[in-house]
Amino acid sequence: MTEAANVTAALAEKAAALRFQHLTPQARTVAKQCLLDFLGVTLSGMDEPLSDILSDIAEEDGGRAEATVIGRGMRTSLSNAALINGAMSHALDYDDVNLTMGGHPTVPVAPAALALAESRKMSGRDLITAIVAGVEMECRLGELVGKSHYDKGWHNTGTLGAFGAAAACANLLGLDIERTRQAMGIAGTQAAGLKSMFGTMTKPLHAGKAAQNGLQAARWAQKGFTANASVLDVPQGFVATASSTPSPDAALADPPGGFHTTDTVFKYHAACYMTHSSIEAVKTLKERHKLKGDDIERVTLRVDPGHLKVCNIAEPKTGLEIKFSLRFTAAMALAGRDTSNDAVYTDALTREPDLVALRDKVVVETRHHDHNSAAEVVVRLRDGRELSETTDVGIPMTDLDAQWAKLESKFRALVTPILGEARTSQLTRLCRDLDSVEDIGEVMKLTVKN
Repeated sequence: MTEAANVTAALAEKAAALRFQHLTPQARTVAKQCLLDFLGVTLSGMDEPLSDILSDIAEEDGGRAEATVIGRGMRTSLSNAALINGAMSHALDYDDVNLTMGGHPTVPVAPAALALAESRKMSGRDLITAIVAGVEMECRLGELVGKSHYDKGWHNTGTLGAFGAAAACANLLGLDIERTRQAMGIAGTQAAGLKSMFGTMTKPLHAGKAAQNGLQAARWAQKGFTANASVLDVPQGFVATASSTPSPDAALADPPGGFHTTDTVFKYHAACYMTHSSIEAVKTLKERHKLKGDDIERVTLRVDPGHLKVCNIAEPKTGLEIKFSLRFTAAMALAGRDTSNDAVYTDALTREPDLVALRDKVVVETRHHDHNSAAEVVVRLRDGRELSETTDVGIPMTDLDAQWAKLESKFRALVTPILGEARTSQLTRLCRDLDSVEDIGEVMKLTVKN
């Protein structure tokens, strides 16, 4: 590693010093898009069983009514609001992704920043800056720990997300570099999340705990709570224990355009992100060649080896397991099922004969692509022909107006049935004009039904 405390101090300085005027127009826009998408997937996940459990426990525990639990009409402590909103937002596995971070950037950061900003009547500009500070921390840490962190079985959304939430809240609180370092240390010793939990309620809990722990880390550091302020650099620190491929130089290098935040990509299928390239390639082939199930002899998905550790449940038995099954989601795409609608992913779906028959025609193979998010799909027809398509959903869109249009369509589809058309439109407008919002409470009020 580099000289003691160098990386920790450098990243703390970036988080502490970031101001709204430092952000590029692109970074500001994508941060607002991240918030819009976050609110949509959180509202859509508010009635999931895990949301009920966490909300019930929060009510039993009591405490000050400081921040809003999105959609549920309940106010609770900052800590519980961050936890519940974070877990709800990842419950459907429909939230954004940043491949530099190697996880889901917004679901740990936004719940922590929103709780704090709402309770202190902070502005939209404050929130935008905090979101970017948090996502940049996560992405630089993604560069720092490298691929080995995820390969070891850590869930970056939980581990790196704790640092991201701490950085966002340290920025909102105006902590100096030293106290931001302390917050990073406090967050780092709590950073957790195991990939072996995928397909259970605990995967979204990782996002909630990261948000809660990062928020508390910044608040405690503000009060003088101490930690090892060189958490990323010391022996037996976070990087030394959680990575075998550390790269300080990559962590400290500035990306093209100045911000990693702009490389955030959004999900348009309600399943694990690593299934999306395969789904898109299958859909393209189905539409281009008018494919029907009876035409198909075999479907081969060629994906990065890392996919097999994440979303390769061969014969899912529950709706949640479908989201982590390359074979079953490919079968859904072949059958023309709506993979964007979370309500489609049910336990009963796993037993539908036509889908099971298609699932059994799908074979998963490994192949290294230029980007590990890419997938090649080869369909062998009964007449002997082979059709192929390669898709990579990990390439960020550069047309941010087009991205707004896609995200608003997704948001309205998710939120209108919950909040109604008028309230959904108001919330969409406030997210677009977030830099003009004086009090984040205006946004949070709209996230609850009349």
